[in-house]
Amino acid sequence: MTPNELMPVRIRRTGRKVGLGQTPYVIAEIGTNHNRDKETAKEMIRKVAAAGTQCAKFQIYEPSEIVSAKVSASDYGLDKWYGDIAAQEMFARHLMTPKEWFPELKEDCHELGLDFAATIHGPEGLSWSLETEPDIIKIASMDHTNLPLLEALVDTVPAPILISFGMAQLADVDAAMSVLREHPPGVGMFHCTAIYPPRPEELMLGKIPFYQDRYGVPVGFSDHSSDTMTALVALGLGAGFFEKHVTLDKRHQGPDHAFALEFPMLQQYVDNLQTASSSIGPQEFREPSARELDNRAKYLKSLIAVRDLSAGDIITDANIYAARPGTGIQPKDLSRIMGKSLAQDVRAGTPLVWEDIEENE
Repeated sequence: MTPNELMPVRIRRTGRKVGLGQTPYVIAEIGTNHNRDKETAKEMIRKVAAAGTQCAKFQIYEPSEIVSAKVSASDYGLDKWYGDIAAQEMFARHLMTPKEWFPELKEDCHELGLDFAATIHGPEGLSWSLETEPDIIKIASMDHTNLPLLEALVDTVPAPILISFGMAQLADVDAAMSVLREHPPGVGMFHCTAIYPPRPEELMLGKIPFYQDRYGVPVGFSDHSSDTMTALVALGLGAGFFEKHVTLDKRHQGPDHAFALEFPMLQQYVDNLQTASSSIGPQEFREPSARELDNRAKYLKSLIAVRDLSAGDIITDANIYAARPGTGIQPKDLSRIMGKSLAQDVRAGTPLVWEDIEENE
């Protein structure tokens, strides 16, 4: 599928186009890694902007929209940090981004040229999004089968929707996309492996072109790998936007720090994607650049005289061969000159040119 066939998602506030054939769009997932400290969140926004990303993302955690009251922190192995408390209490006390922060965080993003994105998980998150108006709504992998939420979003939120499909079976993806694909502001899909971090054989990046061909919408990569290189493979397969968790320090306590990128590595991540995108170029045939065309004379081959040839000599396999430089008649035209007479003398080692060929034969 070409960029012309696959319409990009357009961010309403900035007009940025996101998708195949566009400049790579990087979403830095701050999520819960601010450790419930607003100044840390603001510092991370500044570092996200300095790294050259286009968007900072947070998560709207309503504990009751994430997990039931019967689940405990130990069920996720998080009691080592938060104690053996109810998971809802863990989210409320340690992981939620307080709603009162968001007007200021959104303003910080916009002042620094960043789009502001948020993951929502249910009706309360939807109500919040209609009031706060993030530039992008993200649907996490845990909600790709939550069709009532998806149906409530379509034609309601004014922002484009990006949805992750970690853990998804094909029927799940079909069902979700049948709901979302007509969302007027646009929809994009994240290929995602919901393992933190995944092993290389668990990434299955070949789903990216499959999703593009099957659903006809832009596809990105929600990148839980522990490196800066996997995204380049995803880019080569057609991913146009990327989500990567970030942290000030991987050693901090919390569920998302260990597999997140520290900021010097985020800069490398963005730079690598930009360089790789420039190397790939448009997914269509284009003529060589002027610098490459200049090399044709040096590096292509011509038909060369084996020995000194005289006017009237007949051109045969025995008296010409193909070699550099490319300033003469090209080997592809051998059949056009074979058996013809020379119109003038040609010195040994000299490329034949069309003026050397008798025209009237």
